[in-house]
This record gives sequence, C-alpha cells and structure tokens, in this order.
Amino acid sequence: MNITDAKLLTAKTEDLFDLCEKYAEPKFSQFLDGGEIAVIEDDFRIPYGFNTMFFGGYERAERKIFGVFPEWQQARTEDFPLLAIRFEVPKFRRLTHRDYLGALMSLGIDRSKTGDILVDEEGAYVFAESDIAEYIARSVNKISTSGVKGRVIEPAVITVPPPRTVEKKCVCASLRLDAVLSAALGISRAAAETLIRGGSVKVNHRAASDRSKQVSENDLLSVRGSGRFILKETGNITGKGRLHITVEKFV
Repeated sequence: MNITDAKLLTAKTEDLFDLCEKYAEPKFSQFLDGGEIAVIEDDFRIPYGFNTMFFGGYERAERKIFGVFPEWQQARTEDFPLLAIRFEVPKFRRLTHRDYLGALMSLGIDRSKTGDILVDEEGAYVFAESDIAEYIARSVNKISTSGVKGRVIEPAVITVPPPRTVEKKCVCASLRLDAVLSAALGISRAAAETLIRGGSVKVNHRAASDRSKQVSENDLLSVRGSGRFILKETGNITGKGRLHITVEKFV
C-alpha cells in the first residue's frame, strides 16, 4: 500500500472512532484486504475507551470489516453488518473464484463492499455487507455460462469449506526468507533474493525487503506471479545441517 492510500485509510479509521464516540454506538469499516488490515494493526494507535474487532464472516477470513465499539459494549461478531450469499450451480459444472468475482464486478459493486469468496464442489459462499446482500442474490442469476441460484444466509450457519491447497515437503538451509522461498518455489537463493529486492514478496500481507528475515510456522508468504503459500511445519535437521519444512500452496 502506498503512503497516500495508507493516510486515507488512517483518516477513515479515525472517523470510525469519532462517530462511535459521538453517537455511542458501534461503527464499522467496509471490507479491508490483508494489506489494509496490516496498516491498522501495525501503524494505528487505538484510542483509549473503545473495544475493537476484525471480522469477515468466519474465523480465518482474509477480507475483514473493522468494528469499533463503545467501551461499555462488548465487541461481538453478530453485530457486524455482513451476510453471506450462497450460490448453487448445476451438477458437473465447476466455477472458479474469478468467475464469481467477475459476476460481482459486472454489477458495478465496489470490491470493498464484499468479502471472501469460498468456492466448493457445489457452488460458493460470497460474504457481503448486509445492505447489498439481497441485491446480489437477486441480480446474479448467471455466472460464466451457468445459471445459478443465490440465497442470503447468516454466516453463523455456514460450514466453511477447507481451502484448496497442495502440500509440498522440501529442505532448506535455514528459516531465512530467501532460503524458504528458494525451497518452496524450487528456485535458486539468488533468484529468491531478486524477488525480495524487487518488492515481489510479502509476509503476512506486509512487504518484505530483508532477505534474512526469519519465517515462522503459519506465516503466509505471497509472491507476485507465483501465488501464496503457508509455512505449515518445520521438521528435523538433515545430516548435512539442512532443515525439513512443509509448505502448503494455495491453488
């Protein structure tokens, strides 16, 4: 995120606290992506006298709404202004995340009004702000070349499908960022360093420019052009002093 966008996000976040204090009621942002969430977590100082929470409809959501609550009110997920739309597609027809996102964008809906899109074998769940959920369910009746049916449901009743990932076991010299990238992507350390120096790598949605940065289990690594993966597990040391690791790549 550039400096201008970060300043605008900070100003909007400050407004949430001002409005919460003025009206003595919870106030909520629109959906934020991982980079925006990182800015608030890392750079924004939460004023005294408020309760706050991020929530995107389920526990491991990537896109989340930031909620600001008065000091006397507990932050609760059920107070967040979001719903889910369940889309069902004909049997033997598989649509992708991009297909669903394209259908939403064709309605002229800003991406900040919608959250994660969870695709499974029979359709998808789309999280959205409460005030547009019914509109989305009514308006989207065809995605790609498939007819679809949408209905609005409460997030609490959803059984979240597991993410689609591929597991890879490999060995690396250490848990330095360049070493982990080299092993996970099957490239040289020099190539990994080039990616890092070129600004193509993020760790937990934060830009990573230091090749010697230590990576920990459950860290999310994003590489422009190569996708995302999680360092799922670190294992034993080999006889040559290298480290066994398991990474989980999103597909």
